[in-house]
Amino acid sequence: MQLRRLPWRFARLVLLLCVVSPLLIYTAGYLSFRSVKQSPGNGLARDTDNHATNKQSQIPGGTTESASLKAPLVLSTDQQYQNLQKIRSPAPGTNDKDGLGATTAPVYSSRIHAFYYPWYASPAIEGKYLHWNHRILPFWGDKEAVKKPPHYHTPPGDIGAQFYPQLGIYSSRSLAVISAHMKQMKAAGVGVAAVSWYPPKLADDNGKPSDDVIPMLLKAGHEHGVSIAFHLEPYEPRSAKDVYNDLKYIIDTYGQHPAFYRTRLSAGTPSRPIVYAYDSYKIPTDQWKALLTEGGAMSIRASKYDCLMVGLVVNKNDLEKLHAAGFDGSYTYFASKTFTFGSNPENWKWLNELSAKLNMLFIPSIGPGYDDTAIRPWNADTRQVRAGGKYYRDMISAVLELDIEAISITSFNEWGEGTQIESAVPYTFINPHGSNRVYSDYQPLAPDGYLKITKEDLNHFVPARLF
Repeated sequence: MQLRRLPWRFARLVLLLCVVSPLLIYTAGYLSFRSVKQSPGNGLARDTDNHATNKQSQIPGGTTESASLKAPLVLSTDQQYQNLQKIRSPAPGTNDKDGLGATTAPVYSSRIHAFYYPWYASPAIEGKYLHWNHRILPFWGDKEAVKKPPHYHTPPGDIGAQFYPQLGIYSSRSLAVISAHMKQMKAAGVGVAAVSWYPPKLADDNGKPSDDVIPMLLKAGHEHGVSIAFHLEPYEPRSAKDVYNDLKYIIDTYGQHPAFYRTRLSAGTPSRPIVYAYDSYKIPTDQWKALLTEGGAMSIRASKYDCLMVGLVVNKNDLEKLHAAGFDGSYTYFASKTFTFGSNPENWKWLNELSAKLNMLFIPSIGPGYDDTAIRPWNADTRQVRAGGKYYRDMISAVLELDIEAISITSFNEWGEGTQIESAVPYTFINPHGSNRVYSDYQPLAPDGYLKITKEDLNHFVPARLF
């Protein structure tokens, strides 16, 4: 009899479970949903944040791109950079990231200019080394030494610099290297690269013509939000007429590019390019006046080729000479504070006050140190030790006390004179045929330590005039 009633009881149990189970599942799901929705840092909250970051972000030059889909620059994917790595001698510490932390870059970065050198060459692209193999210069006063055959450095282990670049012994024509440079400058708050420039077919004694690099720099600068200005290098012979032709070429060839740097002296005035003129004192004042004053025989004023011309201050009386010649401003360039009157921060207040009286720009040049003894072994008296960043921070402190419109940095990558803020790594060259060579480095700072100092300390810079 018990065996006959069992199926009926079993059927009632199954029926009860069919009714109650959906209610239990719905209740558990609802409670789980509420707990997930209210919990900070949970999956739904992250999804919401990601959705917000997927909004279109403005890319320099007016184009847009999904921020979450932007691929970071990976140098190893560029064949040119791979080739560079094949020929370089391995150096430790080269895995440092490009990122410089979360600190916001200076707001007025377009008023922070770094002198940039596009004259480096390597076998991977140019078929030979240039500038890395810089000739060791004899003392200009040693007539016997001048007569001796020239002696050159032998890269990649032995280079014409006291520091070793983190990117290796690179070519200035490598698209990956150019992009990495622009990324470093942007992250450091440098808004303008003032590029060392020679006219087409001309170069310094240790390089080759580099005007062909300018289009690559403009393109990369546009992509990374760094503008390009021009730093006119001296050549022989160079007259004011030559400078006129140089300015005409630069503006006609590059002036319409969106990365070509222009600015204005005051609200309501037309924007003009800033052009730095190195060794400006070598051209007579009367020649400059014909170029830079209204009514001059070949005046650029109020023309298509009008520029904010910035001349070099070396001696105490140079500023008044520049004013008489029609220059719009001055800069000091040299990173060694003992080298010239202009490069000494103790003289900057006086130079700035006189500039204000003359209605001229004053753009002092700061630098992390100076050491050119790899190419000028006899020039140790001019050397300025970096002291773990103290020398650079002291120069920055001095410049921040001034009411000025812009700051220049000597340099981003002048490796031969040891003024670079570009990343460097510790390195020892093991020479199988002679003495080993131990390079200087930035320790105790990281390889990108001077980029970080640039960003952090110059974040406090506010130009005297905002327009």
